[in-house]
Amino acid sequence: MTVVLSIIWFLIIISVIALVHEFGHFIFAKIFKTKVEEFAVGFGPSIFKIPGKETIFRFNAIPLGGYVRLAGEEEIIEGGYSNNDPTLFYNKKPWQKFLITFAGPLFSFLLGYFIFIGIAGVYGFPEVIVERVGRESVASEAGLMPGDVIKKVNGNYVFNPAVLEMEIMSGKNLDLTVIRNGEELNVTLIPKLTEQRAIILLSNVQGVNDTSIKSSRILTLNGEEEIYEVMGRMEIGDPIEIQFEDGTIVKGSLLRYTYVAPTYETGIIYSTFSNVISKGSGVFQEGDKILEINGVTIENGSDLQNVVYRIQLNPDQLMFSISEKEIINEYKPFDDNYLNVLIERNNERFEITISKTDFLDFILKPGVLKSAYENWRPKGIEALTVPVQWANNMIALTFQSFVQLFTGRLSADQLAGPVGAAAIIGQAAEVGLEAILNLMALITISLGVFNLIPIPGLDGGRIVFSIYEMITRKRVSPKVEAIVNTIGFLFLIFLMIFVTYNDIMRFFR
Repeated sequence: MTVVLSIIWFLIIISVIALVHEFGHFIFAKIFKTKVEEFAVGFGPSIFKIPGKETIFRFNAIPLGGYVRLAGEEEIIEGGYSNNDPTLFYNKKPWQKFLITFAGPLFSFLLGYFIFIGIAGVYGFPEVIVERVGRESVASEAGLMPGDVIKKVNGNYVFNPAVLEMEIMSGKNLDLTVIRNGEELNVTLIPKLTEQRAIILLSNVQGVNDTSIKSSRILTLNGEEEIYEVMGRMEIGDPIEIQFEDGTIVKGSLLRYTYVAPTYETGIIYSTFSNVISKGSGVFQEGDKILEINGVTIENGSDLQNVVYRIQLNPDQLMFSISEKEIINEYKPFDDNYLNVLIERNNERFEITISKTDFLDFILKPGVLKSAYENWRPKGIEALTVPVQWANNMIALTFQSFVQLFTGRLSADQLAGPVGAAAIIGQAAEVGLEAILNLMALITISLGVFNLIPIPGLDGGRIVFSIYEMITRKRVSPKVEAIVNTIGFLFLIFLMIFVTYNDIMRFFR
């Protein structure tokens, strides 16, 4: 049922987003009296058609998008048109071509604005709450405390941690408006550039047992002092021997290595989910509060997440994170296959015994844990201006993500195709309509941004041709444009195959 629900929601969301995007092209083409030959929802063979006065409205078998086919978009002499037919897209003025092409991304953005305004009115905005601050961190020195609500950064509303993180990554001073116990405070943060860091997962581990390596400093890795250079040369399965300054030696095999380049940070850990059950199942009931797991105290979502990391490890594995050469976090597995979970229910405490597998199957489901914050609703004129600012922030973040992708700072493996999108939408459907609407707004904004990339075959490629014509006052040959767009289309097909392959491979990791 979950798979069917995911597919249904995926098709609904993609169809609506594609319909709005293509309607932008369609309506502006009509404004400039350009003949639209087809308005199609989906691809592939037609299921049925509705003939219009000038346009055929097609509903195709594969509902993964849509398209608008304009007369004279690429080839001129087709369907009985003459070279100087004023209804041809080719014969329109460059600025008209620009607006017709840009209208698709524009309507994608407008749909995002509309959805965010609706979300603000019905559900409100999430709060950004400080769950804890790092010891001796910038946030700690500035006086931020757990429970502080970060309302604004540099005068702009903060809608989620990603907005604040984008400002932090700039390295510039941050003027925060913070709500503490109902009072408004002003706090200034000066982000600090971190050391190079890494997360390492080992298997076949020997040498730690009950000894903690947290806060220990690495002396050598495989006999060498330049540990990041050594790790950069290694492959999965290679043996590792780590010697610490106190003489401790840890041996194992490399299972995963993630390098984190120096970046600006403040030491803020944000509240996302709590340790209270929102949707009960099996031995857990709605409202249950998880207090301990195998004797480890759980006070918030961050504590719970750290324990979940440990539960996911096999008995012979060890995961730890490094800053320069110091171990800043370690995650050791629990030996037994069963967990003792202390919960509070109706003001009473009792212990539940559950297998690791059953616990993970339950706790990792979307929406199982209650949010760590309450939403807030803007009033008056801010009910309109605040969601618009929210959408603007999402557009900026999406542009930044694509820039990072093309500059290599963001891995292409993180791209999601249709299979991945369907899985994500299915997870959102399990949480509720608010999550679906947020995801829908993000997807339509991403579609708008993606189509503005100046790649042939996308709207951005046609916009470049239009700008070229406006500057040079010369028309681009339809044959040249057709060849270039065909090359771009082939690239997009390759990209779709690549991301779909990544989506499928994620199921086997």
